[in-house]
Amino acid sequence: MKLRYYTLFSWVFVLFFVCLSQAQQRSISGDSRNFKLCPVEEVRSSIPPTMDSGRYGPQNLIDGKLPKDGWRSTWTAWMKKNPALVFDLGSVRRIGVIRIYYQPWDRAQELLKVKVEVSLDNQKFLTFNEYNGFVSEKSKGVWAEIDLKAIKARYFRITPEYDGWGNQWGEVEFWEIAD
Repeated sequence: MKLRYYTLFSWVFVLFFVCLSQAQQRSISGDSRNFKLCPVEEVRSSIPPTMDSGRYGPQNLIDGKLPKDGWRSTWTAWMKKNPALVFDLGSVRRIGVIRIYYQPWDRAQELLKVKVEVSLDNQKFLTFNEYNGFVSEKSKGVWAEIDLKAIKARYFRITPEYDGWGNQWGEVEFWEIAD
């Protein structure tokens, strides 16, 4: 009987440790790169959010807190608007993945496309790529993952284009390639 409890306790401990160790890691089957979450010093928007802008401004996109599914919660929203968001990482970093937590409201493919531009000096931005094909269940938060391979930059300008209600975002993460 003691052996059973010891075995059960051991498995619970192992599962807890594995879950805890995976909390700040990102992994995709077949992707051998190692990542670490990169802190963002500042985010600016070309236009203020259109709803509750004082309470749910662009700084909420980098606070590490995910909003709840459904209408309003703490989503940063631009109804019928496409902002250009500039993220300052504080120093030049080698970024492999950007993840955007968003919620489609009107259409499953509401996030039509995302344009990513990069800069070293926040003056001259170069277009890196445009990404599309984001489809998800309406009224449910989901991560859109953008694979950048390995781009070195300090500033990232992300410009979404909506198809439907607008843009409703909860968090943006930058994953640095760990050496």
